[in-house]
Amino acid sequence: MEKFVRTVLGDIPAKDLGVTDCHDHFIKNGGPEVEEHIDFLMLDVEASKKELKEFVERGGRTVVTMDPPNVGRDVHRTLEIAKAFEGKANIIMSTGFHKAKFYDKWSSWLAVVPTEDIVKMCVAEIEEGMDEYNYNGPVVKRSKAKAGIIKAGTGYAAIDRLELKALEVAARTSIQTGCPILVHTQLGTMALEVAKHLIDFGANPRKIQISHLNKNPDKYYYEKVIKETGVTLCFDGPDRVKYYPDSTLAENIKYLVDKGLQKHITLSLDAGRILYQRNYGITKGKETFGLAYLFDRFIPLMKQLGVSEEAIEDMLVNNPREILAFDEPRVYDESKVSEELKQLKKDLRLV
Repeated sequence: MEKFVRTVLGDIPAKDLGVTDCHDHFIKNGGPEVEEHIDFLMLDVEASKKELKEFVERGGRTVVTMDPPNVGRDVHRTLEIAKAFEGKANIIMSTGFHKAKFYDKWSSWLAVVPTEDIVKMCVAEIEEGMDEYNYNGPVVKRSKAKAGIIKAGTGYAAIDRLELKALEVAARTSIQTGCPILVHTQLGTMALEVAKHLIDFGANPRKIQISHLNKNPDKYYYEKVIKETGVTLCFDGPDRVKYYPDSTLAENIKYLVDKGLQKHITLSLDAGRILYQRNYGITKGKETFGLAYLFDRFIPLMKQLGVSEEAIEDMLVNNPREILAFDEPRVYDESKVSEELKQLKKDLRLV
């Protein structure tokens, strides 16, 4: 069977994915992030189209938007953007969850619905179509657009009980559908534990990306996570001087490449705020960077530091093509889950 990737406009051969930004955003239509900062409210379709146009003009082809239900996902507006670039660019959308902070720990459907039923809900978003109402209930209306990646998230220096539940949902949904997974880690913490739990639940490590480790600029930790688990690290942090200079990230990537680990790296901007995108910034009277920053500033910096063209091609094209392609579906086997993880679920009152 030819490997395929699931975009919002339908499945495409994985070989056609092209240069890929593995974690980004165009539209955020509200949700708990907006309570943290109004810059997370991103509703301008025309600004998003201009941003994608600049990405495409520099050689970009595919953008993976990592907004799960109820945390900014907007099927209608994103489809409008995708249709405007049909044949020129691809957009992949996500199902799943963010970090536990964004869900009521007593009454959210992540908290109260049994894991098996949540898996069915996520599988349906991948195989039948995303719910246009983001599972706000009680009505479910399926879009023709299907999710092509599963999101989970963890908080700072800890994995909440609801986050462990969401990791199990992600793994089991991936097993059943073959769909890849990407995990938000708060400030790059708990990545090793996240990877081990997903794999323990049965997920294929080659289909797992861990995001935001760039906010924890420890190249030795990166090496440990990759070597011990085989997952991929999605470095999504150029243009974030408040955390570290670009040179720190570029040097850490070069360290991994020199260790022969370039097959476990993907890149993105994670430009999920108005002032992280050039064309949204213009609407607010600000000159800012955007998705083009990856091509205009960060890739040249990596080359300047000695990262090879071959390694960059892996990060932007070859690795996403392999990781985002769907696996053959499998059957979840609870008997293969370790006793340690089963006990952790009991301790956290998940069984």
